[in-house]
Amino acid sequence: MHASAQSPDKPSPLASNLRTLGQLVQNRRLACKLNIVDAADSIGVSRSVLTRIENGKSVRTERLFKVLTGLGLAMLVMPKSDAEDALQAVGHSANWYDVATSQSSATRSDTKTSLVLDRTTPTLFVDYDGTLHAGHGLIDEAGQITLDTGRPLFEFVQLLVALLAPYPSVEIVLTTSWLQKLPADKVISYLPAELARRVVGTTQGRKPRFSYLLDGTGRTDIIICYAFGKRLKHWMALDDSVYGVDHFGREPGELAQNFVLLDSMLGISDKGAQQRILEWLVEVHKDSNT
Repeated sequence: MHASAQSPDKPSPLASNLRTLGQLVQNRRLACKLNIVDAADSIGVSRSVLTRIENGKSVRTERLFKVLTGLGLAMLVMPKSDAEDALQAVGHSANWYDVATSQSSATRSDTKTSLVLDRTTPTLFVDYDGTLHAGHGLIDEAGQITLDTGRPLFEFVQLLVALLAPYPSVEIVLTTSWLQKLPADKVISYLPAELARRVVGTTQGRKPRFSYLLDGTGRTDIIICYAFGKRLKHWMALDDSVYGVDHFGREPGELAQNFVLLDSMLGISDKGAQQRILEWLVEVHKDSNT
């Protein structure tokens, strides 16, 4: 299934093709403790119809809806942007690149379907720990934050302010782990006004797919799912925890240019990181002006 799978007991409700739809139908039947014969009889369809659906085969539309209704399932049809919000509400996210790939392989095995990335606003995904200061924050029960390095909070933040100052159109999405313990508005309030007003979203509440959570690439998965779900064309992630980038996308390494993996003791004070950010800013604004 080409979407978030945080737990084998809670598969994603996103049906990206007939195969995933069939799996959802089968999961529901099994949850109802019905064998395929009894389920078909109770719904009022033939066993062959239910078997075809569960095997990812096509059936007449009215029969499909009869099965869904009979098993207590509902189908929602909405824009992808709304679907991303709906999935997030139930603890999932969708990797739209994976969805496009699955649709392509199911319909035209000799061609590739491209995800349309038509939102051109330059967007930075910004972490706090190991990015805007050296080390990682320790949040106590009172919500007070100290760094495990003993260094000042946000000691590098003015570097980002200066880098972005000539580019007022750049928006920010926060990815910091602080969002797991603090309200989003509280997390945003730590930023200087020059950056806080650029924040258009956070990854709060988003969970990585289960396999990526296990191998340490969860943060990378969350960012990519957010970017593709919002159809972002120009984006870059600044983070000290974005591992395994080469494992994402349809071709190895195709998303490497979108990530700046930082040294947690240097953050964006690293000259090489600053150069990559500057080059990205120039490039995306050149593209938007052509």
